[in-house]
Amino acid sequence: MLKESFEVKDMGEAKFMLGIQITRTANGYSLDQSSYIEKILKKYNYFDCKSACTPYDASVKLFKNTGDSVRQSKYASIIGSLRYDADYTRPDIAYVVG
Repeated sequence: MLKESFEVKDMGEAKFMLGIQITRTANGYSLDQSSYIEKILKKYNYFDCKSACTPYDASVKLFKNTGDSVRQSKYASIIGSLRYDADYTRPDIAYVVG
């Protein structure tokens, strides 16, 4: 056990860690990142954007963006934030984000 080798403090069950809200249910645990997603959407001014259903519909045709461009560093930051979310608690959006 860890407490035999290290000094530890029991702080009870985790409720929130690394942007993930942890809820214990009768069937196990539930992981939720809605507060993390809201924070990212607000940070990049996309909170009022139009939502899309997932998983991604491959028959939808994508078009080149003709609107305002985004700095490469900002784009990389947005994608990194989405990858974090997709890889840890939302495998259903991993394909779209990837």
